[in-house]
Amino acid sequence: MQVWFILNMLAFVSLDVIGIPGNLAILYAFINAICQQSFTPSEIILGKLSLANLLVILTRGVPLTLRTLGVHTMHDSLSCGITLYIYCVSRAMSISLTSMLGCFHCLVIVPRPPRCLQLGYSLLERPAIVMVSLWCFNVLVCCTRLLYSMPRTDTNCTKEEITVIYDFCCVVFPSHLLYFGNGVIFVTRDMFFLSLMTISSGYLLFLLWKHGEMMKHLPMLQIKQAELHAAKSVTCLLVIYLFSFGLDSIFWMFNLCVSPVSLQFADARLFFDSCYSAISPVLVILRNRKIQASLKCALGNCELLTRNHSSKNIQGLTNGKICNS
Repeated sequence: MQVWFILNMLAFVSLDVIGIPGNLAILYAFINAICQQSFTPSEIILGKLSLANLLVILTRGVPLTLRTLGVHTMHDSLSCGITLYIYCVSRAMSISLTSMLGCFHCLVIVPRPPRCLQLGYSLLERPAIVMVSLWCFNVLVCCTRLLYSMPRTDTNCTKEEITVIYDFCCVVFPSHLLYFGNGVIFVTRDMFFLSLMTISSGYLLFLLWKHGEMMKHLPMLQIKQAELHAAKSVTCLLVIYLFSFGLDSIFWMFNLCVSPVSLQFADARLFFDSCYSAISPVLVILRNRKIQASLKCALGNCELLTRNHSSKNIQGLTNGKICNS
């Protein structure tokens, strides 16, 4: 039991230590890109995704870490409602924006008929409309967490047939109809975006494999290298989310079939539920050169990067003059 406690503590603490600074770093790079007016639709989605992941960690990961360390936080109905509401909206936006990112990169690099091209690029030019629509939809769907949440110490949390129990709070629905309808909407929404994620990730993997085969036969072929590099990063994000969600679902189904519920399996499910929000920013930082450059500037290496960039430009101009002469 002591060994499990240490592993449990290290796991949840590592999620917070890695996830919070990582998402803050991406947010800083996104704000910096906005100030310089040099951002792409993909970077807009990444910025919103990092905000959603950060809120997931703050409202779910941090309370779990405090509970693991033995720090018991007191909640009333208002704090429970606000915390669960922010968590549910942020988690829903995390899956929505991840699938949206995959679909957008499919629109960028997948060859399409002209009519589909016009529709795809019209969506790419207006990512804000899509994201605002997703925010409004999830804010409305998750409002039950704000209205019907209460602390787990309340006696009403014993009504298991109409109650959704979280770690420190529970959601008691006023009727079976509302309980069942809300659950159907949640499951349908998640399955829809997971299906989009699976299709887009599978198609991107197929295109990357096809491009690799073409490069073997035509080594000099260079097709959309920037888009392909971004597609590889997005595909990794999609696979990580599907892996995290898959393990979370496996542990959840196991907990439903086994009674009483094992504490180890319950903790494992909670860990994998928050795993994507902590791991994804690390992958984004490692794969995105613009974010790396922005962070280097924040660390005081801006002048060095500018000098290197200027020297490369001067060298290129000099080489051009020599070739022309």
